[in-house]
Amino acid sequence: MNKVSIIMLVYNAPYYVKQSIKTLKENTEGVDYELIVVDNNSKWITKLLLKRLKQKGLIDKLITNEKNMLFAGGNNIGSEYCDYNSEYILLLNSDVKILHKKWLQKLIELHPYEGGVSSYGVVLDEPQRADGYCFLINKDLYINNRLDENFQWFWGVTKLQSILLKNGKRIVCVENHENIIHHYGGRSGKGFKEAKGMGIDIEEVKKWFIKGNVEILKDVDI
Repeated sequence: MNKVSIIMLVYNAPYYVKQSIKTLKENTEGVDYELIVVDNNSKWITKLLLKRLKQKGLIDKLITNEKNMLFAGGNNIGSEYCDYNSEYILLLNSDVKILHKKWLQKLIELHPYEGGVSSYGVVLDEPQRADGYCFLINKDLYINNRLDENFQWFWGVTKLQSILLKNGKRIVCVENHENIIHHYGGRSGKGFKEAKGMGIDIEEVKKWFIKGNVEILKDVDI
C-alpha cells in the first residue's frame, strides 16, 4: 500500500490530543503512514505535550503556527510537508480515539479506485456530505484544489467535496463506525466562531452541489 500523510491539527485540549496520537500509534497496522501535527498556537501545556510526543517518536513532523489558522489554513500548511511518496492525505481531528487496528487499511479499501474521498463520518443534513474529522483524499487532488480559506471552518471541506463531485470524482463515507473510531467533537473550544465563511446561507451551499451524490454506507465489515 502506498503511504498516507496524516495531518492532525491541534488547538489546546491536551488530554484528547494525547489520546488521539497514542491510539493512532497503538492501533494502526498494515499501512505505511506519517503523522504531521500542525499546532495552531495552543497554550503552553499543549505545546509542551507535543514536544514530548515528538521526542518519543509518536509525531513525525511538528509544525507550529504563530496564530490559529483554523481548519482550512492549518490543513493547507500541513499539506506542504507531506512526504513526496505519499499517495493519500488524511485529515484527522485531534479529538478522536482509534479503536480498531485495521481502521486505516479499511478506509483505503473503501477509497474510490479512480480517486476521490473516503471517510468515517457523514453529515446527513442537506447537502449530505462526508464529515471532515477522518477524511482521506488523494494527495494530488488535495494539492491541486486545497481548502478554500474564505471558508475557514467546516464549509471549506464541504466546498472541496462539491468541486470533486463536479469533476466526476466519488465520495464514499461510513455512517456507523463506533467500533472503528470514535470522534468526541468540539474539544478545542469556540475559536471557530469568528472564522471566515461561517455566515453563508445554507441555500447557497446547496447550490455548490450541482453534480454527483455522496455515497453513504451505513456500516462496514472489518
